[in-house]
Amino acid sequence: MPSFDRLLVATDFSAASQAACRTAIETCIALRAGLVILHVLNPDTATLPASVGLVGDGQENDERACDKEMPETVGHNDRRRASLEEMRQQALRAGVDCEAMLGSGNAAATILEAISAKKIDLVVMGTDALHGLDRIVFDSTTEAVLRKAPCPVLTVGPRAMNSEAAQMPAGPIIFATDFHFVTIHAIRFAAGFSRSTGSPLHCLHVMPRTLEACTRCQDVPAIMSEALQQLADESGVVVGAPICATTYGSEVSTAVVDYARQEKARLVVLGVRKASLLAAQHLHIAYRIITEAPCPVLTMAFASQPVAAAEVPQSASAAL
Repeated sequence: MPSFDRLLVATDFSAASQAACRTAIETCIALRAGLVILHVLNPDTATLPASVGLVGDGQENDERACDKEMPETVGHNDRRRASLEEMRQQALRAGVDCEAMLGSGNAAATILEAISAKKIDLVVMGTDALHGLDRIVFDSTTEAVLRKAPCPVLTVGPRAMNSEAAQMPAGPIIFATDFHFVTIHAIRFAAGFSRSTGSPLHCLHVMPRTLEACTRCQDVPAIMSEALQQLADESGVVVGAPICATTYGSEVSTAVVDYARQEKARLVVLGVRKASLLAAQHLHIAYRIITEAPCPVLTMAFASQPVAAAEVPQSASAAL
């Protein structure tokens, strides 16, 4: 069972990242975890070295950095430091052990470097991505971190951001799966959150809408629920008996979001193949769930591996 001892939240001080910070603090309280708050200065205006330094606890570092800045950027960067320090104080007032970090350079690369340097167990990010009828406009930094992070990424989308100050509600943890051999291991993260927060665990599989009216397929939901239960048992889930549910939907993403809304979910957990995050046809699944979900969405990207046909249930839908 994974542990979540240290979280990192990346902020650019937008409304989306402010919501992510609130969610990160709430999550740290629930998990009794420490927090790192990171802001990456725009490389076009910042003259800080392309590295990361402490803010708040390292005044000497700040002074040396200021000496290297051009006068026209000093005021801008000082405001950034002040905002970052205020976020750190907010976490401290909530009882969360917190440090703030200031970096410059490519945002995604700096975030990934901080994950490694600080041994981060979970990254929290916000996005105001919006979906269209035929495509999704998704934040490039968040997308890069989702694809490359070695740890799970908790994303606060626009729907979650606008719901009750982006705080995690007291509903269940929903693990949505298509039974793909690579991605089913994400159930460990769902179980870890369920155990740490005392939330019920729901395991969910979406079946094609075309099977709903099939009289010969009436036993399929029971079979799939049994398969979900077996998956939970084999994964060592020790949070009590999870609720195993199947639902129908022509759009996997819509069905998962509808279920999360119906159950007032605290969190949706997805296992995702890294390769699928690069494929346009998958944008309306993982990314759309993040965009539309009424709660934060935790994704864990796994490297694709060859899978024997016998290892994948015939009823499995397209991979998340």
